[in-house]
Amino acid sequence: MARMDVWGQGAIFAFSGLEGKTDFQSQLVGTLLGDHPGMHFMAPNPFALYIDTTGVSDLVWETVASDLVLGKMLVRNEWHKVCFAFQSNATVAGLCPEGRLRLVFDSGKEDPNVSLNTARTEDGCLFCLSLEGKTEISPQAIEETIENRAAFYAGFQRPDLKEDVEKAFLHAISVMKSQVYSPQGVFQHRWTTPERYPHKKLWLWDSCYHSLGNCVISERLAKDTILAVLDTQQPDGMIPHMASPDSHSAITQPPLLAWSVEKIVRRTGDAELAAQCYGALEKYLQWDMDHRRSEAGLFFWHINRDQAHNRCDESGMDNCSRFDDVEEMECIDFSCFMKREADAMHDLAQVLHRPADAEKWAEYAQTLSRLINERLWDESSRMYCDFELKTQKLHRFQSVCSFLPLFAGVCSDRRKEALVSSLNDPQAFKAPFSIPSISISDPTFGTDMWCGPVWINYVYLIAEGLYRYGENSLADAIIRDTVEGMTRAFLNDGVFYEYYDSRRLLTPPRLHRKGAPISPYICSNRITQTIRDYGWTATLYAAFVHEHAALFSPDE
Repeated sequence: MARMDVWGQGAIFAFSGLEGKTDFQSQLVGTLLGDHPGMHFMAPNPFALYIDTTGVSDLVWETVASDLVLGKMLVRNEWHKVCFAFQSNATVAGLCPEGRLRLVFDSGKEDPNVSLNTARTEDGCLFCLSLEGKTEISPQAIEETIENRAAFYAGFQRPDLKEDVEKAFLHAISVMKSQVYSPQGVFQHRWTTPERYPHKKLWLWDSCYHSLGNCVISERLAKDTILAVLDTQQPDGMIPHMASPDSHSAITQPPLLAWSVEKIVRRTGDAELAAQCYGALEKYLQWDMDHRRSEAGLFFWHINRDQAHNRCDESGMDNCSRFDDVEEMECIDFSCFMKREADAMHDLAQVLHRPADAEKWAEYAQTLSRLINERLWDESSRMYCDFELKTQKLHRFQSVCSFLPLFAGVCSDRRKEALVSSLNDPQAFKAPFSIPSISISDPTFGTDMWCGPVWINYVYLIAEGLYRYGENSLADAIIRDTVEGMTRAFLNDGVFYEYYDSRRLLTPPRLHRKGAPISPYICSNRITQTIRDYGWTATLYAAFVHEHAALFSPDE
């Protein structure tokens, strides 16, 4: 078994809803420090808990996970155990050499709500930090916590993988574990978040991607991930793009829920899940048709007209230059997502033995296929694009969305070949790290979020589309390249990033995020820093490796 021994500044450290009750409003969440063995915790009065390494001649990690850190340090030729472990939503306990534990508040002022209790033992200093007042130290309870957390990873079933890939895979599982909250408020099921800090809340399409990776942890968790999203559905059928236990946003996000349910049902054979979700899915898709469908029958995103650099967060591609200087468009991504949802609803209706519904969704899928090809294909560039409703002209902007007709299955063979050609074109979308979010030849191509960097969710969708059309060799190559690039970055930095440089010239911390990056990494400042241990990056890494294990076997 590969050791989980890669330390990464900014890696998430949080108590998981898989282990017990979480509290969205009051939780102890941290990120690993870069200059000390310890964590920086995001509390009302933020603070760092770490071990002083003065005079330490060696430090070796055995396990670095999202809820457990185990290692040893060499002091004066003697090895001492080091440990941090989450006991509960608001309590971290552990062990370190006596006299070396430090608690430092960012403000320089102590917080009476943060208690740190210590006790001497033969092995060093036991400690317990809590947001719930003084906590009695129990050596037995701490040891049981360590054993339970370690057992989760040691007993985790996984395919036979190359050592480096296995290390990254286990870290992905660890990140996925940290994303899970227990039921609370509107959520009747365990629910997930892109990261416990800074995003904290549930996001619609993020959760769809999370469900794919969560299948690797457990089928029940994958189902809960989707059912929790449906818990947020409004009386009129709308599902918000973002929600917490007691609030929600006013816009939606890419509809991928039926696709997610279909994939889970296909994997598990669970017709009951299809029955649980079918009515809510139908109601949500009807809301999209009623509120986001053009007169011609295709779909448009809500545009943030008052924001210059965050024009379309409803699409998920917040700051993409695709939306610069335009208003509502019939969008290739939204329309393809809806077509794929119609396919999924057809399949779910068949599982539920509803032939009339299956026929209805099949007919609607055919209608959308025809409209996409009639209105959103640009023969001059041989690519799919958007259609501006105000000007009644094609918006000839090439992005990863241009390849979603592969995912939706609407392409003719001729048009499929054109898309494959663009994926293989170094002036378009063939890059050292595939696949850039916009065309390399676009004048706005750069390093800021959706204006050039690679987002793993679109790589997953496009690869699925290529497999659908029998382009297996290209899909395999793209997946190998993606996993290799993510693995390399993980081994170097110890984290999974929100997005990556398609040219492999810059490390992710140097990429822009709606502004120039800043250093050092500060978890609370998410606007100008690439987020670390990002949700769907980790879950889709796990999904890629699990679904295509043969590509990453030691013999490959």
